[in-house]
Amino acid sequence: MRRTNPDLSDLTGAPALPYPAEDIIAALQEVVLPERLARLDEVAAARVSSVTVVLESVIDPHNTAAVMRTSDAHGIGEVHMIEQGTKPLLAKRVTRGCERWMDVMIHRATEPCVEGLRARGYELWLADMSGTATLEQVALRPKVALVFGNEHLGASAEMRAACTGTFAVPMRGMVESLNVSVAAGIALHAVTKDRPGDLGEREVRALRARFLMESVRSPELVIERWRKTRGLP
Repeated sequence: MRRTNPDLSDLTGAPALPYPAEDIIAALQEVVLPERLARLDEVAAARVSSVTVVLESVIDPHNTAAVMRTSDAHGIGEVHMIEQGTKPLLAKRVTRGCERWMDVMIHRATEPCVEGLRARGYELWLADMSGTATLEQVALRPKVALVFGNEHLGASAEMRAACTGTFAVPMRGMVESLNVSVAAGIALHAVTKDRPGDLGEREVRALRARFLMESVRSPELVIERWRKTRGLP
């Protein structure tokens, strides 16, 4: 997909909550249908924070969007993208708005992304045709960052050196490689299928508040009216 396509959009991280999560929930849950509220709660409770995805210099907006949509489908709420000189873009018709519900972290270089994930206890595992570990082995690791490199060049030498190990996506046919978004989908299924939602109570409430903000038209106005009726500043 050409990067000048009008269907593309920039990637941005989620903004901070403008009010305490408790106030947002109390104000907005009153104007959301019970069925919708139940769905938001279900998704928040199923979020898996012990798995994340890293895309290093993936340049095709279709691939970027497909990986994000697949990540959301598997309960992953956080995706990291490393620019390496090429700004990540999304194909909106592919994401279908899933980026609204996710945290997208943009890094201008590999090192800060790696250091940040390691500091949070993640092991980085790189998808590679010659990978030495199986997905079943990777799935046993407590906190995993699945890394996928550029569509043509693969991962950088710096990223390879930083990873705990490499894994291969199993294939039984004549093909020797898969599109990065397909490989990510297979890997995510294998690594998340036996992991329940693992957010803490405070994190779930913050996510519930964020989801409600995304679900209500002009949420700030609704919250401000709710706060005024209770004498809050």
